Amino acid sequence: MLRPSIPLGRFAGVRVGLNPTVLVIAVLLVTGLAFGRLPAAFPGYGAAAYLAAAVAGTLAFLASLLAHELAHAVVARREGVEVAGVTLWLLGGVAHLRGEPRTPGADLRIAAAGPLVSLTLSGCCGLLALAGQGLVRGTLMYLAGANLVLAVFNLVPGAPLDGGRILRALLWAWRGDRVFAAVVAARAGKVVGWALLTLGAVMLLTGAGLQGVWLGVVGLFVAGAAAAEERHARATAPRKSPTAS
Repeated sequence: MLRPSIPLGRFAGVRVGLNPTVLVIAVLLVTGLAFGRLPAAFPGYGAAAYLAAAVAGTLAFLASLLAHELAHAVVARREGVEVAGVTLWLLGGVAHLRGEPRTPGADLRIAAAGPLVSLTLSGCCGLLALAGQGLVRGTLMYLAGANLVLAVFNLVPGAPLDGGRILRALLWAWRGDRVFAAVVAARAGKVVGWALLTLGAVMLLTGAGLQGVWLGVVGLFVAGAAAAEERHARATAPRKSPTAS
């Protein structure tokens, strides 16, 4: 479990913290917005204006990540699952749940909460962008797109992504076997992870540079986390009693 090194306090009753690796993504986002995306789309402003808009956009996106994870945590608590906290880190955010949902319905509601919040934020930012101008509009458009990508990516059906949790809940409801559902979702996650890693390698070889490296890192994380989830599901499976001879 990622331990937050920088505590941010409690939000909606959930302890929130930052892992120092979140600074890496913050620097990358500010740099990309201030010296790439915003000047290209909205020329004619000074460097200070681009930097201010980039910092504001980055902080707002990190807040969006936090809202996504807090949604999981709040719904989990309502479903009777203990929540240790939420951590923002290099690859996004993690809601640390202690225990498992007791029903497929609870599993589904917890998993769907994050993407629903991200889709809502995307729509709100998109509507606000229609009324904005200049760099304000550009920053809101970026936030709308970033939250849409966050929601869609997390809905990919493979654990540990939210889509994998949704797949697990649906299979659990269908078969009545949580272990079977968890193993299938984890195996799907491994496929997704290796596919992302392969795509990242191809992008790197074709000149995509940092984007390829980033996608490869995400793929490695997804594949590794999926493998860990499969091991956990098998290790916690109820053992069958030996039949008497």
